[in-house]
Amino acid sequence: MSTTNSQRIGIWIIAVVLTIGTIGSFFVVIVANDNNRKDQEEFQKQLAAYQEANKPLPLDGYETTTFDKDSVEELKVDVLKQGSGEELKEDSTITANYFGWTYDGEIFDSTHKGDSTSPIDFSLTQVIEGWTKGLAGQKVGSVVRLTIPGEQAYGNVDDGTGRPYGPLMFIVEIKDKKDA
Repeated sequence: MSTTNSQRIGIWIIAVVLTIGTIGSFFVVIVANDNNRKDQEEFQKQLAAYQEANKPLPLDGYETTTFDKDSVEELKVDVLKQGSGEELKEDSTITANYFGWTYDGEIFDSTHKGDSTSPIDFSLTQVIEGWTKGLAGQKVGSVVRLTIPGEQAYGNVDDGTGRPYGPLMFIVEIKDKKDA
């Protein structure tokens, strides 16, 4: 049985339509992948900009130093600037600026991020033991460097929470005392 011209034309039309559809689908997949790649690149740029803007930085006028983590055996408080305000107690609520770093000089937290410094309020009963003991007795207006052994910070072993472990150093600028 032979095919008629109209059947041959119909078969060619179907073949051309299928070919164009296949090529079109292939083109759509390539364009979609390219758009996904561009979207991913844009997302990565925005994420990097956000992380840079929120990167913890040292307070103005201070910097980190590396230190021998094995030599930190007890809490050490160095008064960098003596304040003249009220004296803090172990249960005081204060306003402070600070930054903290690990033995290798890596800053893990700070009230100075990007181009702004935002002091925070907290009770000395709600912070690590090294802060409670190290800041009690200090005066408002003081700036102190705390060298804290791991036992008085977040521990000496990585607990999987992302918090730093081992001995830590902080510079704390005591801005105000909230309680009487």
